[in-house]
Amino acid sequence: MFGVFGDIILDITVHAHGPLQLGSDVVGKISYQGGGSGANFATWLGSIGSRVRFLGAVGQDLAGKVSRLELEQHGVDTFLVEKPQPTGTILLFLDERGERTMVTSRGANLLLQTEDFPPEFFRGLSHLHVTAYSLFGCEGLAETTSEIMGIAKERSLFVSLDPSSYALLEEFGVERFLTLTSGTDLVFPNLDEGRTLTGESAPEEIVKSLLRFYPLVVLTMGADGCLCGQGEEVVHVPAPYVSVLDTTGAGDAFAAGFLAEFAQSGSLVSSAKAGHKLAGCCVQHYGGRPTLDR
Repeated sequence: MFGVFGDIILDITVHAHGPLQLGSDVVGKISYQGGGSGANFATWLGSIGSRVRFLGAVGQDLAGKVSRLELEQHGVDTFLVEKPQPTGTILLFLDERGERTMVTSRGANLLLQTEDFPPEFFRGLSHLHVTAYSLFGCEGLAETTSEIMGIAKERSLFVSLDPSSYALLEEFGVERFLTLTSGTDLVFPNLDEGRTLTGESAPEEIVKSLLRFYPLVVLTMGADGCLCGQGEEVVHVPAPYVSVLDTTGAGDAFAAGFLAEFAQSGSLVSSAKAGHKLAGCCVQHYGGRPTLDR
């Protein structure tokens, strides 16, 4: 079984049908959906039939109750802790290419503590997936995440990590991040995150540099596919062409597809293909989670 903890968010997505007009109106599409990188990852795993358990923090509000229901509808074994802050919320603005700009209020997510993890959360897990958002935001959350990753390694769980945000990596400190996470079994940076972590610009050099810290590196490059690195080997796996509506959650979907296949086959190439397939499903609709009819 896969375990994941991290942000659970209410996503409010705005797709304006034209440039925003300062002080006035523009017509567009507004939608509401559950989000948060960790929770999105869990729902994508659930959508393909993998057993997955999620732990996160919500407020004592309607958004928290809806968040629990939506996770359960996607087949996720859910552990949600109520905190005296509102459930996290993100406002996402989409441009004509499907790229996103976000305004974030993380709310209850920042209050997650080590004691919020009951022993039954770890029971039966073989794998723990962590998004670096759980290192960012406040020192208490970073300490919690570091302790939980330590517990996972003590239990000999396979641990994977998504660096999440190049801007927040810079703020957190690259050297500090690499020191805290070095030795994690598998890391999933995108190009911007890889460049921030290594100072390299060429994709293959990014992977080679990160292999000094992590046994397995999968560098995602959007429409250009990904590079998979292990030992001395770096392999390019192209992505099939799909029409893009919204890139929200694509990295989470890719990681879910990759890890589900990797747990079965151990093949980097076939796992990357599975990741591309699920990410392709994600970018063809609005929102960062699978539709409930998958």
